[in-house]
Amino acid sequence: MFKTDIIVRFNDCDSLGHVNNAVYFTYLEEARKELFKIFNPSLSMKSWNLIVASTQCDFLQEIVYAQKVTVYTWVSQIGKSSFDVEHAIHDNNKNWIARGKVVLVSFDFNERKSVPLKEEIQEQLFKHQDSPVNVPSLK
Repeated sequence: MFKTDIIVRFNDCDSLGHVNNAVYFTYLEEARKELFKIFNPSLSMKSWNLIVASTQCDFLQEIVYAQKVTVYTWVSQIGKSSFDVEHAIHDNNKNWIARGKVVLVSFDFNERKSVPLKEEIQEQLFKHQDSPVNVPSLK
């Protein structure tokens, strides 16, 4: 499991005074950075090898400007060429703020098709399957 701390920026908020729903997906993407390094250690766009096939976010509570949150990220399922990554956002008061999930696919951009996950990649993914304690289920 990976942990990423995020402090809400002013421009993350909308006119209602809380983080706009679209920004949650940005937080989840940022939290996948360490996971991305398993596939692409340099994070170079020239050698990028993942695509998003599906994504979801369940909004449980609001987040506001300058609030610190932690995004927990783990791998929940591993397939032949794709894998599921789950997220949970937690605040400093021990409240669950959001739950998310993304399906990522190992992809060859030159061939424009999915490719099987390499064995060494699968081994690394298996190391990150623990989820946080008492995390709420996805809806």
